Order: sequence, then C-alpha cells, then structure tokens
Amino acid sequence: MADSIFSKIIAREIPAQFVYEDDICVVIMDKFPSAKGQTLVIPKKEVDYAFDLDDATYSHIFSVAKKIALASDKALSPKRTCLAIEGFEVPHVHIKIYPVFDTSRGLGPYLASGEMADDQELTKLAEQIKKCL
Repeated sequence: MADSIFSKIIAREIPAQFVYEDDICVVIMDKFPSAKGQTLVIPKKEVDYAFDLDDATYSHIFSVAKKIALASDKALSPKRTCLAIEGFEVPHVHIKIYPVFDTSRGLGPYLASGEMADDQELTKLAEQIKKCL
C-alpha cells in the first residue's frame, strides 16, 4: 500500500496540528472539518478497513477517542460529541470526533468533509483540547 496522506502527516512530511501522540496512534485537528474542533484519531499502522486492525490497535484507538472526546467536551462545550470510523476518502482507517453544537440537524451534515480550516484556528483549538487532557 502506498503511503496515505495520514502516513505522511505521521512521518511529519506534511504539517498538521497534533493534539495527542503515542506509540500506536496520533490525534490531529481535521483540516477539512464539518464541525468546529473536529479531530481525527489515526493509527500509525496504515490499514484502510477498521475491522482489519488487530484487536489491540482497534481497542486502543477507541480508548484514545474517548479521552479526546471528553477533553473536547471540556474545552468546547458542545451539546454532544459523536464518533464515526472510516477510511473512504483517505484509505487509512481513522476515527472522526465531531463536537456537535446543533443537534437539531442530525448527523448527516457532519459526515461530509467541510471547507478547509485556517491553520491558526486549528492550532488554537488543538491547544484548547490539549489543556483538557
């Protein structure tokens, strides 16, 4: 499998705003968020289908997603935080963490990528979330 854009971000070949990193995964701000403060939990192993991950990695990324979601709740005060796991647009499994501020629209609008976000805004949001970890 060729290196995905996420593998290049993990290798620091492409810049991103990192919120968290350990030996198994990274968490970055989503460059194309559909919700303010949206983050991505990405395993360092390049696998495109979640259910092809080994059990330890699968469990770990969900544990990290919970930690990040709770920090996002504290930092951003959304009404609810939702998760979606995918690997479609980028063939590298990742968990999207969506802080949802308007629950009247349902999840539909959040599942598509949004407009490219400003790097300064992403850096500020990353720092807010990190402070709550």
